Amino acid sequence: MPAVTSRKGKSRAAPVEEEKTQAAMPLGKQLAHTDKKIRDRAIANLVAFLSQAGDTEGESSSYVRLDDLEMAKLWKGLFYCFWMSDKPLVQQALAGDLAELLLQIKPRTASPQDQFEASLAFLEGFWDAIVREWAGIDRLRMDKYYLLMRRYVNATFRLLAREKWDKNAVEAVNRILSKNGGPMTWEDRKVPTSIATHLSDIYLDELNKALALPEVDSQPACPLVAVLEPHITLLTRTTTSTVHTRLMASIFTPLLESLTLASPSLALERDAERPPKRTKKDEPMYAHIVMHSCTGQEGRVERSSASALRRGLLKRMFEAAADGKTGESNRRKVYTVWREEGGDDDDDEDDE
Repeated sequence: MPAVTSRKGKSRAAPVEEEKTQAAMPLGKQLAHTDKKIRDRAIANLVAFLSQAGDTEGESSSYVRLDDLEMAKLWKGLFYCFWMSDKPLVQQALAGDLAELLLQIKPRTASPQDQFEASLAFLEGFWDAIVREWAGIDRLRMDKYYLLMRRYVNATFRLLAREKWDKNAVEAVNRILSKNGGPMTWEDRKVPTSIATHLSDIYLDELNKALALPEVDSQPACPLVAVLEPHITLLTRTTTSTVHTRLMASIFTPLLESLTLASPSLALERDAERPPKRTKKDEPMYAHIVMHSCTGQEGRVERSSASALRRGLLKRMFEAAADGKTGESNRRKVYTVWREEGGDDDDDEDDE
C-alpha cells in the first residue's frame, strides 16, 4: 500500500503585529538598511531613546539629558552607522533622517525648553563626533559626510526658527560651533580647518533654503548678524590666512554683494565709482536672506531693508576687528573691506 502522504491545507498566515516603538539605540545595520521600513522603525526607536534620554525610570517629571560620555558613545555608533551606508539613495535618506532628529526629539515633559535642550545636546554630540572622527574619514567617504553636515546645518536653522530665533537659542548654537574644540574654533589647532571652511561654503546656501520654507517664513525675522557671529569671530581671529580668505570669499563678499544689489541706490552709487564685475543676474543671489532677515537680536517680526542689513553687518565686522583679540593682519584686512564697502559713511542704525 502506498504510503499516505498528508497534504496540509493552506493555512492563513497569522497577522504580523506591528512592532512597537522601543526607546532603545537601534543597531547600525538597521539604520543603514536598504529596506525603508526597517530604517524608519530604527529611526522611530532612536527618537524614543533620545526623548527619554537620561530618564531611565520613565517616570521622572523632569527631563534629564544624556551625560557627555553616553552622548559620545551614541554618536560614535551613529557616525559609523552612516559610514556603513554605501548606496547613494540610502546615504541621502539616512543623512536626512539623522538631521531631522533635531526637530523630532520630544521629551515626555512636553516642555518647550526641555525639547530645545534635548535637541541642542544631540546637535552638540554631532559636532563633537565630526571633530573627533574627521581625521579618520577617507577620501572616498568624505562627500557623504559633507552631505551630512549640510543636512545638519539646514535642520539647525529650522530648529532656531521654531524657537522664534530667540537670542539665547542662537547664542547656544553659536557656542557649540565656536567653543574650544568646536568645528569653528580659532583657539584649538588640533581641530582641522577644513571643517570650518566647508561650513563657510554651505552656510548661506542652507540659510537661504531654510528661510524660503513657509513654516520658517511665518516665524519672526532671522537676526542675520547674530546668526553669522561664529563666522565673524573666526574671520577676525583666525591665525590661518587661507581660512580668512575662504570666509571672505564664501560668506562676506557674496552676502555684501547680494545686499548691495538689493539696494538700488547703493548699486547705482557703487557702479558709478567702479565698473561692476558681475557674472550672474543682476538680482540678489540670496534673495530669501535679503527678504526675511532683520538687524537686532530676537523676536522681531518686521524685516529690515537690505541697506540696513548691510550696514549692520559692516558695523559688526568693524567691531569684531577692533577687538583686542583680533590679530593685526586680520584687523587691517577687515578695515580695508569696511572702507571699500562704504562703512565710513553714516553708521547709525536704520531699521527701515
